[in-house]
Amino acid sequence: MSLRLTIPEDIYRFEWPSNPVISPDGKHVIYEKTKARQNENDYESHLFLSNIEGKTDEQLTTNGTSNTYPIWSPKENSIAYLSNCSYGSQIWVLSLDSGKETCLTKFKHGISSIVWSPNSDLIYGLVPVAQNGEVEVFDENISEAEASDEINGRKKLWLESSKHFNKLYYKNDGIGLQTQFIRQLVSINVKTGEFKQLTNRQNHLSNPAISPNGKYISFTSFNDGESGLYGGRIYSIPTHGGEEKLVYPEANAHSPSYSPDGKWIAFFSYRHNQIQLFLIPADGGDARCLSKQYHDTLNDMIFTDMRFLKSPLKPEWSQNGKYVFCLGTREGRNEIVRFAVEDSDGRGLIVVGGDRTIFHFSYNGDQTFVVAYSSVEHPGKIAVVNVEKDTGNHYKKREPSEEFSIPEAPSLSTNEVRLDHCNDAFLSEVKVVKPAVFSYLSKDDWQIQGFVLKPANFEEGKKYPVLLDIHGGPHSSFGYTYFHQMQLFSAKGFAVVYLNPRGTSGFGTDFTNAVCGDYGGKDMNDLLNGLNEALRHFDFLDKNKVAVNGISYGGFMVNWLVTNTDQFFAAVSEGCISNWVSMYGTSDIAPEFLEVEFFGKTDVESLWKRSPLAYVENVNTPLLLLHNESDLRCPIEQAEQFYSQIKRRGGEVQFTRIPNSSHALLQTGKPTLRIERLEAILDFVTSHLPE
Repeated sequence: MSLRLTIPEDIYRFEWPSNPVISPDGKHVIYEKTKARQNENDYESHLFLSNIEGKTDEQLTTNGTSNTYPIWSPKENSIAYLSNCSYGSQIWVLSLDSGKETCLTKFKHGISSIVWSPNSDLIYGLVPVAQNGEVEVFDENISEAEASDEINGRKKLWLESSKHFNKLYYKNDGIGLQTQFIRQLVSINVKTGEFKQLTNRQNHLSNPAISPNGKYISFTSFNDGESGLYGGRIYSIPTHGGEEKLVYPEANAHSPSYSPDGKWIAFFSYRHNQIQLFLIPADGGDARCLSKQYHDTLNDMIFTDMRFLKSPLKPEWSQNGKYVFCLGTREGRNEIVRFAVEDSDGRGLIVVGGDRTIFHFSYNGDQTFVVAYSSVEHPGKIAVVNVEKDTGNHYKKREPSEEFSIPEAPSLSTNEVRLDHCNDAFLSEVKVVKPAVFSYLSKDDWQIQGFVLKPANFEEGKKYPVLLDIHGGPHSSFGYTYFHQMQLFSAKGFAVVYLNPRGTSGFGTDFTNAVCGDYGGKDMNDLLNGLNEALRHFDFLDKNKVAVNGISYGGFMVNWLVTNTDQFFAAVSEGCISNWVSMYGTSDIAPEFLEVEFFGKTDVESLWKRSPLAYVENVNTPLLLLHNESDLRCPIEQAEQFYSQIKRRGGEVQFTRIPNSSHALLQTGKPTLRIERLEAILDFVTSHLPE
């Protein structure tokens, strides 16, 4: 049977597995699977259960459209999870012995971030509460339909009412304007459903973690004037309630995790555009960096349109308390890295790697990991990896001028066991193109990583039009992962060149920070040098037929490029930035983000100097501005300004506005709008393709 080519509607064929969780006895794994629903134009997420040998794979949930965040009871064969099947987002408890499902909570404003107490009698979570108010619950006799009407009525009233703010950060992309409700810590009795509100803070709580003895819960929170973008401070509170204690005072921490003996808290700290691993005494004290010689970032930074749910990651401890395991991004790959608590070196040991993107993992504390990952040829799968003790590769710092040490690594280890069947049916009918990887020298003799994807129906001796694709961030990364958009471009007869210019994560601290204060400088040189190197090296690329597209930071760079060069026959700027001056006052993460990225030089003159709008008279390239109307990260006024100036000057520019979509349309938008987005890009580029 011949394989067909990728189409935009393949959105409905993908299965996105994520968030695997190993049972306390190590015999089973629960994971989430998300699929798009064509008739309903939305998504559904359900929980699946597999044994550790991969011999069974059973769907556990069938009701509702969002069943996520599963946690195992420490002492019973049951799980708790969050579901929207009734009364909004509530805790449900499922006994795996009897199959009985119970709705444990009926909070009017839902609940999130749940953790189970060590003795299994309590579950803790975060519940939105009116400022200085108390937790609200539905009347016990209310029907599901009545509860749904009440929820929808509150949403309608909020949308149609005037809103008053006195905080610097009052909106969040994908969520909207902040309500007056604050996430507070609540305990719930598993048997009776009785609950107790434990905190009454003025700002949101995040990342609750419970101590092994069940006496304390740590969490992060931030103060007024802080966005929370880079983390918060760490606090702890007795599990029965009482006085909070400030454990870590700097506002750059997240994801605290107790050691098995409860004496330490490991946490992530955002410093210099890198996420590092720190350790602090559980009752407060001096923090110590465990990853001081690990110069990449401890997070999933890989850019793709194949990650619907990004479950929170936290440091994972070994049972003996000697090691902490984290996910790290390095040279386009995500790897599991081990750090020793008593090791003064701090460089880390890579224990699970390969040419792939691991985006979540669960650890049994000994030798077994369960990973959710993607490769360039597979959208997503779940596998068990057993790692022999003290095996792995020590992390080695790579200077930007050094050649890449691992140009290719095997995708799968011999000791891995597949647990799921996600995407196998889809891949049996569709042709998938594997990219070629190359490197090249750019400014300062720095080595830059690049990828080239051939057209799906490639024929030797022919030349093909080229799309230069630019990732967002700028501190994300292209890498070894499946990317639907690129496979679609390939299916439509384009070769795709995509690069990791300076500013990208996973190539060292100096490399990541090199873009700061220099947006549109050497990063632009890296992109043009990489494109020209690809045109020289790959003889099937047609140098006279090159277009460019990019999103977010990539949209800024497209705007910047078309004010600096006429090399491209067409350009697509998506979710862009054209004016840093107005961006400073309109983005949900500004001004803090801009102050970091521009090294504090956020005066009008400095920001305008780096704004494509300042040079709009140089634009000669046919340009499509594609923007989501509900984008709060890079507000749509950024595209409107650029469009109006080019149009007024008689330039060739089109403007596509996508309704009811945030900055994250690429990954989480309504399926029909994701398809329309892809079609808009393809239609514009192909209509301008030189004959």
